[in-house]
Amino acid sequence: MSKLRNIVRGCVLDVLGAVSKPAPGVHILNGHMITRGEAQPAHAEAFRRMLQQLSESVEFIRFEEAARMIAAGHYPDRPLVAFSFDDGFTDCADMICPVLEDYGVNAALFINPNFVEGDEAYIRHFTESTVLTPGKRPMRWDVVRRLRDRGHVIGAHTLDHYMINTDDSCELSRQIVGSKEAIERNLGAPCQHFAFPYGRLEHANRTAIDIACRAFDYVYSQSDYKHYTSFEGRVINRRHFEPFWKIGHVRYFLSCHKQ
Repeated sequence: MSKLRNIVRGCVLDVLGAVSKPAPGVHILNGHMITRGEAQPAHAEAFRRMLQQLSESVEFIRFEEAARMIAAGHYPDRPLVAFSFDDGFTDCADMICPVLEDYGVNAALFINPNFVEGDEAYIRHFTESTVLTPGKRPMRWDVVRRLRDRGHVIGAHTLDHYMINTDDSCELSRQIVGSKEAIERNLGAPCQHFAFPYGRLEHANRTAIDIACRAFDYVYSQSDYKHYTSFEGRVINRRHFEPFWKIGHVRYFLSCHKQ
C-alpha cells in the first residue's frame, strides 16, 4: 500500500507541477544527498539541470541573506530560493556545493561533529540505524574547513543527530551546545546556525528550542513550510527537497504562498 500511495502521489505531483509557478517570497530548500545510492557525476549534472530550470522562474540567493530576510519579516514580491543540506555527507563537498558555486550561491551545511570525526563503527551505526542512508560517508574537518573558506555556512545539527524532544535538559545542552562548541573549536569561527534533526515540529520541544535560541542566532526546522516560522517566530521553517527530485515536484512545493 505504501508503494502504491507513493506512485499515486508522484503522478499527482507530476500533473500539479506541470502548471505550478514558484510563489513570491523567501524559500529555503533543504536536502541531504545528491542520490540515495552511490554518487556519480551524472547525478551532479541532473542537479545542475534542476537549477537551470529553476533559475528560469526564481532568483537564487545566499543562505545568510535568506535567513536575515525571514528573521526581519522582509518578504519580497518575487520568488527567492536558498539552499541548505543536513547530515554532512560527502555528496555536499563532491557534487552539491560545486554546482551551487557555479550559480554564484552557497549552501548552509548542518553537520553532526561526532559523525564528522567518527570511526568506522560509529559511521556504520549513524548511516544504517540513525539516518537510514547506508553507504554514505561523512565530510571530515579538513573538507568542512575548505567549504567554509569557499563561503558556505557551517551549522550545527547536534552531536549525534539527536532528537531534541526529550525532557533531559542536560543531554539537550550537551547535544545542542556541544555541537556548537565542537564546530567553533575545529573551525576557529562562530557557529550561528542550528537545525534540529528529523525536522518536524514534534521532534523538538520548548525546552530544547529555548536552549538552541540562547546558543545560536538562527534555529531551523524542516516542517510547516506554509509558514515562515514556528515556535512563536523563533524557528525558521525550511522546505524539504532532494537534488534527485523531479523539477515539477520542486516547482509545486515552491508554489505555496507562505504566511
